[in-house]
Amino acid sequence: MNNLKLAGGKREKTVIDVNGTLFGGGEIILMAGPCAVESREQVLQAAADVKKAGGKVMRGGVFKPRTSPYSFQGLGPAGLDYLVEAAREHDLLCVSEAIDAASLELIAAKADIIQIGARNMQNFSLLKLAGSLDKPVLLKRGLACTVEEWLLAAEYIMAAGNPRVILCERGIRTFETSTRSTLDLSAIAVVRELSHLPVIVDPSHAAGRRELVPALSKAAIGVGADGLLIEMHPEPETARCDGIQSLRPGELLQLAREITHLAAALGRTYPGPSTKAESLDYPEPSAQAETLDTLRGQIDLVDRQIVALIADRQELVRRVANHKQVDKVRDGAREKEIVDRLGKYAAELGCSADLVKDLYHVMFNHGVRTQIETKLAGYTSCTGAK
Repeated sequence: MNNLKLAGGKREKTVIDVNGTLFGGGEIILMAGPCAVESREQVLQAAADVKKAGGKVMRGGVFKPRTSPYSFQGLGPAGLDYLVEAAREHDLLCVSEAIDAASLELIAAKADIIQIGARNMQNFSLLKLAGSLDKPVLLKRGLACTVEEWLLAAEYIMAAGNPRVILCERGIRTFETSTRSTLDLSAIAVVRELSHLPVIVDPSHAAGRRELVPALSKAAIGVGADGLLIEMHPEPETARCDGIQSLRPGELLQLAREITHLAAALGRTYPGPSTKAESLDYPEPSAQAETLDTLRGQIDLVDRQIVALIADRQELVRRVANHKQVDKVRDGAREKEIVDRLGKYAAELGCSADLVKDLYHVMFNHGVRTQIETKLAGYTSCTGAK
């Protein structure tokens, strides 16, 4: 690959500093948010969720190149303003996709990172324009492009004068139909061999299904990715695009916890969820703006997060059943230990210990029923009983 005069070579690995966030260093960088900015309220909530998970960058599309002309095309400049406002309010960077010269100019003026999407990876005029700007560029691999073509696209940007290129693997088109695309994890290792540029992975577009995103995210970190670009929506069921592959806030939090341990095992770092995330501490509206409606809105946001975490807990309870005997499902000592421990924690937070006790009594009973049903269903399946 002799043509890679700038993007290639065995030189020291490049670390790109974006307002204090280092891409290509020892820290795994989480970039997350909705596929598309749909409203001010939606993106403000999404930014709060990203921050709680330890994310550093808020993602959100405002100019959407869609396969169908009748699909949602984004909110345009107004959406960009919402995205920037949400990121700034939660001390995050923001990234959004430019699709042409006009959108590139707008995004370069307001966002922290310009994204060149897979469809435009070989839009050489756009690459040259991005190269003329003093703004980091996130360059996604085209869905039918080789690693060499991807690196040559980066070369276009760098040859035009912009050395701050972050590569992003997002899956390629293959004969496989069980996923939206095929995540090419081998490309991460190849890029690290051929190039000094930082490389991140977008598991959401590769999978096309949210349940696959956590596993692909961890696999990406395992092969050396410097970060993740993940789609997360406060209410995926109502998303105007890509809801099926968007994590829920609680799922992003759980993934963040797992990434923290994985990064440490690999000699890297990830900040992990904030303490506010653990205590479900949502930012309060200012005194001037506080009304019955705004307070109820805050309660609604907390309630959604609580339900998401309960759903996570229920799934773990079902899995625990696989490690118990059917006549020893209930563990009174364990239940008492949990109530005592969380009662003390509740008191530290100024919450009623009795309320926590009552809530967990209900959850314990439901969990026992769930585990017994799970065990009996497994027994019936194994014996063929009807």
